[in-house]
Amino acid sequence: MTFMLILGAAAGLYLIWLLFRLAALALPLGTGIALAFELQDRGYGIGAALAMAFLAGLLLHLAGRHLYAHGGSTLLRACVAMLFLLPAGVAGYYSMTGIVRLFATEGMLVAILPVLAAVVAAVAAVRGLAGPSVDAIGVGDRQCDDRAPAIPAPASPASDRL
Repeated sequence: MTFMLILGAAAGLYLIWLLFRLAALALPLGTGIALAFELQDRGYGIGAALAMAFLAGLLLHLAGRHLYAHGGSTLLRACVAMLFLLPAGVAGYYSMTGIVRLFATEGMLVAILPVLAAVVAAVAAVRGLAGPSVDAIGVGDRQCDDRAPAIPAPASPASDRL
């Protein structure tokens, strides 16, 4: 019985973590869901609507990451950050409101925890935009490579005779 309680608590915490991870991706996820419903209303099949929704959400997230990482001006970076930050904050707020209302109906806990969750989800969304990129880890960038250059092997005497 105790083992089942521990497993249940671990599963519950994992689902809460997943809920807030999805809150950090609120803009691409919401865009994909809205596009799927729109395509379904226009007569497209379920498979085509889901495929296009996934592609649109993925492209929106990648475009946001690219603009945030390589945006020239600070104003552009701030606008992209706010575009992703606001939906994530709203999703985090309402997620925690639902969780807190399961256990309490009034009090300071009901007022404070959703605001903290909104801030955490918004910060997670901005950190997701500024996550590791190809340029940050030095893949394909010769200037970031601090290893010694490879020395070509000397020609073997057998190749000299040919």
